[in-house]
Order: sequence, then structure tokens, then C-alpha cells
Amino acid sequence: MRVYNARKMSNVRQVVLETLRKQGPLPIDDLAHAAKLSAMAMRYHLGLLEEQGLIVCEQGAPSGVGRPAGQYALADCACAQLPKQYDWLSENLLNEIDATLGKAETRAFLRKTGKIAAESAPALRKDASSRARVERAAKFLSQRGYMATWQEAEDGFALSICNCPYGTLARQHPELCEMDSAMLGALMDAPVKMTCCMMSESNVCEFKISKQ
Repeated sequence: MRVYNARKMSNVRQVVLETLRKQGPLPIDDLAHAAKLSAMAMRYHLGLLEEQGLIVCEQGAPSGVGRPAGQYALADCACAQLPKQYDWLSENLLNEIDATLGKAETRAFLRKTGKIAAESAPALRKDASSRARVERAAKFLSQRGYMATWQEAEDGFALSICNCPYGTLARQHPELCEMDSAMLGALMDAPVKMTCCMMSESNVCEFKISKQ
């Protein structure tokens, strides 16, 4: 299956996705009309969308029961390609929390949120080694888009994050870094200190973790 790249999505294919989202499954003629194309030209774009796994062709039953043959519908994963306002919502929520609670309480709230997030990590034995904990932490963070790596240091471990999943938002709300520090501290059950941050013109976020 071809890897989907949102930047290469044509206006025609975006119209198809939005039309199917609004109206439900449609035959090729209706989609061609919505995009102001011929049915032959529309067939090309539908083929690309099918190849990318964003739409499916729902064939009708031979007896005529059900939807007519050749109707196209959104695949389950297609909704992720439609316009979203997550950053706008998140920023407004954080602004409101800050205005309601104050900066100190907001930071405490975010640290608590980070600790709660860590609770969803796979459990370890109580006597698990520090190495096992940092391996789990790096894997847990990487699965969530942080692209984390680690290495052993003289007095503990150094963990690096190459990607911030909410980098644009963190530039406006650097207190989000405290959430990450608290999450990592809970994962390690050890003191954690951020030594550099992508929000301060560094290529990575780095954390120093003490051995227990």
C-alpha cells in the first residue's frame, strides 16, 4: 500500500473525502459532479484514494438488495485526513486552565497529568533494575511519538527525545515540559532533571536520570 502524504493530497481528493463525510456513500457520478470532473477523470482519483486505504468501494448485492453497486465510502482511517483543530482547542484549554488556576497550580496540574499518563505503561516487577526501567520508558515514549533514545552515564542515564508531539503548543506553553518530566520521573521511579529543551533552540530534549 502506498504511504499517504497529506502534503500531496490534491484538491480533488480532498473534495471527495469531505463530500463522503457529509453525505455518506455515493456513486462515482455524484462524486464527479461534486468535484466538477468527468466520471473518467474521477475514476483516476478514486483509484488513488483506494490505493491509499482512504476509501472503499461498496458493491451492491446481485439481487439489488442494499446500496447500488459501485458506491464509494470513507474507510475508517480517512477521518484522520480531514481538517482538525486540535492545536486551537488545546491552546484555548491551557489558557483557560492557566487563567482559572494560576501558573503554579497549572504546573502542578500538568505534573499530575504526566504521572497519570505513566500509569498506562506496561507494569514492571517491584525489584526491576534501573536499566529495565529506562528501556521501558524509552519504548513507552517512542510509541507515543517522542522518538526517545537513552544511554548510560556515570551517575545514571541520559534520555533524549528527538520529537515533541505537541511542539507548536509547547512554544506557547513551556510548562508542558513539566508534564513530560513528571511522566518520565514516574516511569523511572527516580529523580529526573531536564538538561536541555527543543523549545530553547536545541535539537533534542535531554533528561538526566539518577540511578536508584
